[in-house]
Amino acid sequence: MWRRAQTRALEGFAAAAAFPWLELWAGPRLSALTGAVEQARGAVARRVDPRELLTAACVAALPVPVGLREGLPACAGSWGVDGEWLLLEAWMRWQSACAEGEARVADSVWAASAAVYEAFGRRRKARDEALDSVQRLITASIDQAWRLAEEECAGRVHLVEMALPLLETEPFTGREHDPLTFWQAEVIAAHQTGVDWLAGQVSLTVPQTVADLLLGS
Repeated sequence: MWRRAQTRALEGFAAAAAFPWLELWAGPRLSALTGAVEQARGAVARRVDPRELLTAACVAALPVPVGLREGLPACAGSWGVDGEWLLLEAWMRWQSACAEGEARVADSVWAASAAVYEAFGRRRKARDEALDSVQRLITASIDQAWRLAEEECAGRVHLVEMALPLLETEPFTGREHDPLTFWQAEVIAAHQTGVDWLAGQVSLTVPQTVADLLLGS
């Protein structure tokens, strides 16, 4: 609801700028709309944990693990797939799920488990051992991300300005799609300090790791 109202406000300000003689009519309506946008944003921000958003950004910043073959259990030869490849695939899916932010970092382990179930198919032999290996890898990475997040919390925050994308409408179904990920939208909701409706930009104060992921650097 927040992003839909935000899109309507951005469209309204763009239209008002194109037809300035409508200012007396459009001004009060746009003011009421931006008030509703801010109310909806506040509702989202109250549900968001900034520390969890920072941890997710730290997960996205983690280097790809190496030396996975050395940590494979003795039964890895019966997995039916290359064990190192499976651990790496599972880890990368978990990292992507964290960066998209549909769930908490710890809860996003489902994405890693899904890679194991897909690789094993209907085979159950040694599957539990593979799941245990993936869980240990993810747990170690979560601990690493938490340590990075603790360091970031003690550091400076940075001012970031970014363009606000509009919701996109699918041509055949008419359904609206948000080009922002859940994580990006939640960061904007939680860390917004100002918005320039005419320019279509939002200002945020965020830790460096969050800024890097938000801006794709």
